[in-house]
Amino acid sequence: MRPTEPWSPGWGLPSWDYSGSGALLDLELELCPSRDLPYSYAYIPALYLAAFALGLLGNSFVVWLLLARRRGPRRLVDTFVLHLAAADLGLVLTLPLWAVAAAREGRWPFGEGLCKLSTFALAASRCAGALLLAGLSFDRYLAVVWLLDARPRRTPRCALAACCGVWAAAVLAGLPALIYRGLQPLPAGAGSQCGEEPSDAFQGLGLLLLLLTFVLPLAVSVFCYCRISCRLRRPPHVGRARSNSLRIIFAVESTFVGSWLPFGALRAIFHLARLGALPLPCPLLLALRWGLTVATCLAFVHSCANPIIYLLLDRSFRARARLRFCGRAHLGVRRVGSASSLSRDDSPVFWSRPQRVGTATTTASLVL
Repeated sequence: MRPTEPWSPGWGLPSWDYSGSGALLDLELELCPSRDLPYSYAYIPALYLAAFALGLLGNSFVVWLLLARRRGPRRLVDTFVLHLAAADLGLVLTLPLWAVAAAREGRWPFGEGLCKLSTFALAASRCAGALLLAGLSFDRYLAVVWLLDARPRRTPRCALAACCGVWAAAVLAGLPALIYRGLQPLPAGAGSQCGEEPSDAFQGLGLLLLLLTFVLPLAVSVFCYCRISCRLRRPPHVGRARSNSLRIIFAVESTFVGSWLPFGALRAIFHLARLGALPLPCPLLLALRWGLTVATCLAFVHSCANPIIYLLLDRSFRARARLRFCGRAHLGVRRVGSASSLSRDDSPVFWSRPQRVGTATTTASLVL
């Protein structure tokens, strides 16, 4: 544990640097005692590097698996999942930089250019992930609730246009990082951290972006799943393939919310405190700093979660992975239409026609 440092409750809030150290700036006001989490310089880099290794391997495999499918057009959910894996890769690639900064107790050794680019990648990836999951939820809502009436809206061109719109919004959401983030000097000449300028404009913009890129997509997803749940309670009941598809997507959505919600909530409190709208005493300031440290780790580790969910819950994904690694002859499988079963219900019918393949019974269309 680092020794106690002075920390002011107003401008002395940490200029958050995502390394988990929460290095301190602007010591003009009343001083508060501040301590880092014990041994955070050791276990935070270890967590980041483990998430980097798993996330790089898992998300790259998902991208490769989906891009390697050449037979027939890509299913709608394939498109969303492909872009979701790309968004996670964007975050994963920044983790070694933040691991080094965390090991150096917040000191950033890579220069201002990488500081801006890495924080831009974080902001854009978080925004893209939330919006893509909202789009995925809305697509399932159309498929389950509106059925045949939604066919004109559920086309590969519409799905691709939606993903392009998501990335455009993500780029816009990341622009404040390019403007307001940079190298900030640490107290007592201890070096520089990659942090944000203490600007009221940035704090207000940060609150607005949290609303538009996290709260609003979450509300859309909750609405869609509530309507889907109501639809599933009424006959005719959907087939097992569609229920499994929804279960996997719900697991992906729940994991994202569980990982990013603490970070979003604490960041909102952080912005309000920096604006002076939420005065906090010293103990709560320390709790906020420690909470942001833990929440940042949880959010970053999420970048490796989705491939694990696919592997654990999706039998078709596992079959496709074995097919790629072991070869068709070894498995005795003639045809697997897609990487997993998430989009079995992309067709307008509820039930898939069973088809005997080798010794295993599959469906005529296996999709992600």
